[in-house]
Amino acid sequence: MMFVKNAPLLFLLIFLSFQSSSAQKEVNPVRMIDEIKTHTEGLAVWWTGHNGWLIKYNDILIGTDLALESEDRAVPSPISAKELAEELDISFITHEHGDHFERETSKILAQKGNCVFVMPSNCKEIAIQEVGIPEQRINVATPRVPFNIGDVKIEPVRAIHGNSKFAVYYDANLEDCGYLITIGGKRFLQMGDTVLLEDHLFLEKVDVLFFSPTEHNTHIDPSLILINELEPTYILPQHRDTFKVTDQNRYWTTGYPNEVKFRLSKPMQERYHILEIGDKIDIEDVTEVREN
Repeated sequence: MMFVKNAPLLFLLIFLSFQSSSAQKEVNPVRMIDEIKTHTEGLAVWWTGHNGWLIKYNDILIGTDLALESEDRAVPSPISAKELAEELDISFITHEHGDHFERETSKILAQKGNCVFVMPSNCKEIAIQEVGIPEQRINVATPRVPFNIGDVKIEPVRAIHGNSKFAVYYDANLEDCGYLITIGGKRFLQMGDTVLLEDHLFLEKVDVLFFSPTEHNTHIDPSLILINELEPTYILPQHRDTFKVTDQNRYWTTGYPNEVKFRLSKPMQERYHILEIGDKIDIEDVTEVREN
């Protein structure tokens, strides 16, 4: 008789216990560093926010414009520089602005790990004097002058920095770089901060495109021209949804990825991926993806 009277309470307790267990699973997702360590075969990409990407092919891990420790982030990085330091092989820096060459992140990577750094010549003095990166670990990139680091082919691409109101930045530096990176037989284009240039349109066989649909970069119409010209297999918008937005910085903290996607053809929309910070995407065989 006691059991029957307390049956509803018993069922409620079981239900709450189940809900608590489910909630616990949701708040303890797989950590990015664990995903990276367990990924030992094939190509994969992780978005750490802004222009920060991690690309891993088998046991080679490279990163671009990592700003993992910035206090100006609105969304915390899914991985810390300390966690990443022992895993990273190459850190690419496109230019000296703090949301791309984030000093604290690079300092930790230099102190705690053994990665080499690729950066424009205008960043070298900062890297040595402010960040403490040993000169022997710095590879200076010059636009249009390709080189290799081990099995990674690097083709620095010219980048001309934009500003608000779609204008070219008054202090734009011609030493700034984007990078066309070949790893695992696939070509990744990290444009950095730049308006659309003919250099971009002349590139061939870009498999993965990291582009910035912000007011000070390629925004909407130039982004459409870029995508339709290159026809990448993977189209990944960046420079968005990471840093605190104000009226003063909106031109570089706010991107328009949905507006770009809406105006693409259906085949291009199928290649377009708007990731959340922390997401991983596996890069499949290019030929198979394009045929499908």
